[in-house]
Amino acid sequence: SRFDYEDPEYIALLNNINAALRFTNSTCGLLFSSFSQVMIYLPGPHHAEMRNLEKIYRAVAERVKLHQETLDPSSPRDYIDCFLIKMNQEKQNPNTEFHLENLIVASSNLFFAGTETVSTTMRYGILILLRYP
Repeated sequence: SRFDYEDPEYIALLNNINAALRFTNSTCGLLFSSFSQVMIYLPGPHHAEMRNLEKIYRAVAERVKLHQETLDPSSPRDYIDCFLIKMNQEKQNPNTEFHLENLIVASSNLFFAGTETVSTTMRYGILILLRYP
């Protein structure tokens, strides 16, 4: 399903994604990526950004929970439904990669990548049109 552009949940997710990207491209973000095992013990803005990522994961987890409640295995609606169906099929397999945490992370990554690539492409397209009318 799609979000409405005026949906407060969608706007909050976009703000969290933009904050996470700004952090990732900052000096502190690069240090955190390189030295995360040490940085978690040091104060700094990286703690706020980790909370932003947790908010994104929680929002996706809520969406997954809604899908679980309304799941119809004979009629999958999207990626989350297909993953949930495969998860149910693989319940007995102890080595399966189809579990809830992977679903939440993969769905977050897809949402993050799709949202950011479209907005970045549009932003650069508009900048190019402004520069070269």
